[in-house]
Amino acid sequence: MTQILSKGMGFRAKVVCGLLFCSLGVASADTGLTWKSGSDLLAVGLPVLAAGSAWGQNDAEGLKQLTMTLASTVGATELLKRAIPSTRPDGSDQKSFPSGHTAVAFAAVRFMDKRYGPAMADYTPWLYVAAGLTGLARVEADQHRWRDVAAGAALGWGAAQWLTDPVKGGQLSVLPAHKGMVMTWQRSW
Repeated sequence: MTQILSKGMGFRAKVVCGLLFCSLGVASADTGLTWKSGSDLLAVGLPVLAAGSAWGQNDAEGLKQLTMTLASTVGATELLKRAIPSTRPDGSDQKSFPSGHTAVAFAAVRFMDKRYGPAMADYTPWLYVAAGLTGLARVEADQHRWRDVAAGAALGWGAAQWLTDPVKGGQLSVLPAHKGMVMTWQRSW
């Protein structure tokens, strides 16, 4: 995993430290870090981490797929915000639905999860925690409601699921089905 992301401090330690920093910063008013700025950091940081993962692997195809995933996520989010006017909880505008921050965070995490699968397996839960923290921060910042965050998460996850191929090996998917679950194995040839 360290070869995918960087050398030195392990990725898990970086994520945990980042989440701790955000949590401590949000809890302490003296730092100037708020739920809003914390969500901004995560919404930028997770895509940067995804790009760094692809860059570190010299994965030009992965960078293309990430670019398409993020562009389609942002585009769909903006179209929905214009098509479905929804007042933000703080009353600042009519662009509450869906959460763009959460959509981008989940798109980046699902990209890393699907593209690098087994190499990221130990870190994937931490990445999804960071994406979830993005949504929580948007609600706590009074920018979105839970439905906005859930829609953004689904939109970002779906875009990455659709536009990302595993780098090598295969991808196991577990999907809900009528009266149970379906497991599928997919491999690119």
